[in-house]
Amino acid sequence: MKTYLGPDISTHNGNVDIKRVRDAGYKRVGIRAGFGKNNTDQKYNKNALACVNLGVPVILYWFSYAYTIDMARKEAEYAVEHAKKYWDKCPIAFDLEYDSVRYARTKGVNIDKDLATKMAVAFMNKVKELGYIPVIYSNKDYLKNYFNLSYITNAIGPTYLWYAQYASSMSKEYANKADIWQFTSKGTIPGINGNVDVNEFYTDFETVAKEPEENSLCNINILNFQKAANLDGYVDMDGNPLKEDGIDGPKTQYVRKQILMKAKRAGLTWKSGYKGHVVVWFQNRCNEILGHDQAEDGLYGKIARSECLQLQHKLSLKEDGIAGYDTIQACFYN
Repeated sequence: MKTYLGPDISTHNGNVDIKRVRDAGYKRVGIRAGFGKNNTDQKYNKNALACVNLGVPVILYWFSYAYTIDMARKEAEYAVEHAKKYWDKCPIAFDLEYDSVRYARTKGVNIDKDLATKMAVAFMNKVKELGYIPVIYSNKDYLKNYFNLSYITNAIGPTYLWYAQYASSMSKEYANKADIWQFTSKGTIPGINGNVDVNEFYTDFETVAKEPEENSLCNINILNFQKAANLDGYVDMDGNPLKEDGIDGPKTQYVRKQILMKAKRAGLTWKSGYKGHVVVWFQNRCNEILGHDQAEDGLYGKIARSECLQLQHKLSLKEDGIAGYDTIQACFYN
């Protein structure tokens, strides 16, 4: 069986460089879309947009705080609404965990196996009804005490299982049932700071991104870069100005390869070695990402270089003080 690896991420992982994750060989990224009553994960839109623009397939998950069947069904609707912004089809997982059960108890509800199973069915059926691929996230304990997998399969048809077990090998009981195995929470992946969940995928889920002309995938950071590059006179491989669409397509990537913002050494200090509207754009992104207030004067000198180094450190990039292809890319999605 052909397998591939991929992390799953949320706001808890901070700023993730999806391009570095992809370029390191990871084939799919799990993204928490949100949780509970339509609460969006703070990094969802950033992570989702980066995956779409970089051609990275995803699996979304919704952390459940449902304690009634109707609440679970509504959570599925929230999850699909989030998915629809970026994908016409993708897998969406129901994620009911220990914190979900604890929360329900504060509301006077004890989630037993019957209720958990019926909530899973409600969530997954709604996801399927709305045209997406339902998945259940679980572990050995929950599959024994909270989810009746046979009941779920009978209710919705073949069931995709995302199985969590942090070990060197999977339990034989679930080795032939799992479509995804989350085998560690302490993985190390380029582009992600600190430990991260890593999964082995055994099913290549269909993932269909929306066509750019049919959606609102315009990334304002990319759009502003395109405008600045056009003002500076950059042209694509066909000799034309960039289309200002907010999409990091081949022509925008071509222009990025032409740009290398750096300062000039002047004795023991640095002076401006590059100037223009793209520098203004970059200074603005540094200010937004770092929370600083450097002058956005379009001059890439000592201060701009220092800010670039700080930004590169924060985003786990090569710290050379030069704003080129990868640094500009990181500014698109952070």
